[in-house]
Amino acid sequence: MVGSLLSTPTHRMSLLNPLIYLLTLAMFKTFPEAQREQQYSGAQPGDPLTTPIDLARRQQDAYFDSLKGVLPPLGQVLERQMAGQYGPLNIRLIYPVAEGPYHCVVFIRGAGWWAGGLDSHMQTMATIAHSSSCVVVGVDYYRTPEHAYPTQVHQVAEVLNYLREHQLDLQLKGLPVLFGESAGATIALSTALHLRDLGPSYEGGGVGGLIVFYCNAAGFKPQARDYSKWVWKQYIGVHGPLLQNPAVPLQHDLRALPPMWLGVGADDPLIGDTRQLYQQLLAAQSQPVLQIYPALGHGFLMWTATLEPALEALQEACGVLVQWFKKTKNSWVLDLEP
Repeated sequence: MVGSLLSTPTHRMSLLNPLIYLLTLAMFKTFPEAQREQQYSGAQPGDPLTTPIDLARRQQDAYFDSLKGVLPPLGQVLERQMAGQYGPLNIRLIYPVAEGPYHCVVFIRGAGWWAGGLDSHMQTMATIAHSSSCVVVGVDYYRTPEHAYPTQVHQVAEVLNYLREHQLDLQLKGLPVLFGESAGATIALSTALHLRDLGPSYEGGGVGGLIVFYCNAAGFKPQARDYSKWVWKQYIGVHGPLLQNPAVPLQHDLRALPPMWLGVGADDPLIGDTRQLYQQLLAAQSQPVLQIYPALGHGFLMWTATLEPALEALQEACGVLVQWFKKTKNSWVLDLEP
């Protein structure tokens, strides 16, 4: 499908007037302040345990919408649909206001594997594109419970191959970086493991690194709250073994993975997963970087429009991307630059 420029009012505002973006950054210093402001919207997260899944998704979308602000200045935003082994797969390419060719980040959203889409995390993706001067590719992977692991991992691998095949017309260069948050970080880790295990048989060329925010990567925990147990059951599949399963990245050998930067909030109930990932990477002779952000909980990237510490954390990750891009050689065979 030929890409097209998005035409929603929010996107037009970000494209037409950078001054509007700067003037509308009313930021809060603490999460309670930002949370009180959001509560005026009346939007609450969806609950798939007590609500039919379609209604829970609509409620979750409304909640995500209540967290959005005006987008930063952007270049063009393209919608593409690619053919995949599970059916049509939609991706969104968000370009910065800069000259190409561009380095590339493949963004994998969280939302428990069951919710969200390309619109729900547009604020985060646009901020990455703006702050890193790279193209951000959002992947609208198939959601649970309709589609369980390894569907999502295979779809991300298919996107990487598609980007390589179309790098000339998309003006891309170098190896892409995977950027995942929460459940999306788990998909990113599993994708890196999948590509490593495929080795030379994979034609997509691999990835240059992983940005991992507050991963949910240790698998099903019998002592966890009901929601956490539910999301893992849906991701693994209702008939899969819960405690030992290939869907759990931290149950794999983590050797020979790309460079990895980890970010998590000190108040995140899943901080143990990130700490465990960090320790296993060290044991695997890797050199990961771990940043722990005070007074931030799970999912804080969704608050970057109003919460200053969340935006600062995202911008720090963008700084890491910029440094990686400077050091990474252009490894795609058909690269646009020597």
